[in-house]
Amino acid sequence: MTQVYPWYEIVDDSEELEQGDFIEECEVIIPSYTPVETDTTDTRKFRAKGTSRTYDVVIISQTCTLENGQPDDYVLICPRNSYSDYLRTNIEANHTLKSIQANLEQIRLGRQLRYYLLNKCDLPDLTCEMQIVELDKVFSVPYDTMKQMAKSSGKRLRLLSPYKEHLAQAFAYYYMRVALPIPIDSLTKPKVADQISVKLAN
Repeated sequence: MTQVYPWYEIVDDSEELEQGDFIEECEVIIPSYTPVETDTTDTRKFRAKGTSRTYDVVIISQTCTLENGQPDDYVLICPRNSYSDYLRTNIEANHTLKSIQANLEQIRLGRQLRYYLLNKCDLPDLTCEMQIVELDKVFSVPYDTMKQMAKSSGKRLRLLSPYKEHLAQAFAYYYMRVALPIPIDSLTKPKVADQISVKLAN
């Protein structure tokens, strides 16, 4: 008998923050930097300013970190886009339906490392479409502020194990991946066959 692993549960606004919590309409600041003229030519200074943008997000920080959160700590979050928004954005960019479908399949298989696909939620009181998480966009929000956001949003979806750990693994791999300068040659069937023949001949 196949064991069923539900993707989500619904938690009350009184619940503490955990990895995998969905937060709706989270406003973040995206910085931009403008060079500032100085008296010297060997150093450059930059002035920062921020642009506000609102995303639906998922919490990436580890639950054990959040359980010991302090007021001056930060919570890591990544944006997530609904399946229909992803389709709309790609259609508006003049991508063909065939290419969009191929990209989604690559995301599902974990081969487009900057994205992670979350399943849809059909729980009676809180539903959502499939979600595409953008792992290459990471924001940090003060811990206390994130707690207040969660409490003011009412009930929320929480990603369950083992899916939250799988998301965390995909996030970690995106930032820790290393490309080799000279990879091992592909072990195609002819090469494997040749190697076996040589071994047998010896």
